Amino acid sequence: MKGYLLRDKFWYYTISTTLAIIIGFPVAMIILISFRNSTEINFTNFFSEFTFSNYFSIWDITFKSNNNTFKQSLSNSLIVTSGTVILSLIINILAGYSLSILKTPYRNVIFILLILPFLIPVYSIIIPLYVLLYKLNLNDSYLGLIFVHTINILPIGFFLMFNSFSAIPKSLREIGLLNGSSELNILIIIMLPLAIPGVVTLIIFSIYVSWNDYLLAFVIMSSPDMQMINVTLSKIGFRSVYPYAGYVISYIPFMILFILLQKFYFRSLISSSEK
Repeated sequence: MKGYLLRDKFWYYTISTTLAIIIGFPVAMIILISFRNSTEINFTNFFSEFTFSNYFSIWDITFKSNNNTFKQSLSNSLIVTSGTVILSLIINILAGYSLSILKTPYRNVIFILLILPFLIPVYSIIIPLYVLLYKLNLNDSYLGLIFVHTINILPIGFFLMFNSFSAIPKSLREIGLLNGSSELNILIIIMLPLAIPGVVTLIIFSIYVSWNDYLLAFVIMSSPDMQMINVTLSKIGFRSVYPYAGYVISYIPFMILFILLQKFYFRSLISSSEK
């Protein structure tokens, strides 16, 4: 029995280590390249002349390829991501609560309609989507990109919040109603704290989708001063070291946020798998 356990542990650690190396190697190369003391990547004497200057100088560089700055693009991405997270939370929390807790008319039909867009990739309708935004004067604007990202997140976000609220006993709502609480107070004071793992998962997923998006940002944001961080860095050219320093800077906050909130994230995944 002990031999079987040792063998299982051996294969577990071997496979885990191999996967960690495969996944971590590109990340490690990006970080190493970002410290290179050269304007262009040269793999000759790759591990020499490392410097932190790239991380300081990139803030004030104006990129000739699109007449934009790293600071401006980073600000654009922060605005769009923050707006997407807030709008996604409002829509998906209200939709998940109403369909899982309240006796909403035609709830099954509404449930299917909210989940159905998951079968239609947003990139497959990008041309009619751009035409629609153009007709509404929302192209090349923060609000237009926020709406598109929110729609893209809606099916999974709604499903997350539906599962989170479904796991909460409905008797808690009845107790709140007997005590004279309004529906909004019950949601905010009673239900929402119990659905924190689902809310945190929705926040992480919303940030991931909106921050990492390239194609939608490239198509919708056409003006140089409105471009997102991924679009700006991709136009510099990857023979330069600056995009790598930019990517490291732009992803550090997201990684810190994920590390701080990971216990809620995995708790939500475990609870969803047990249903």
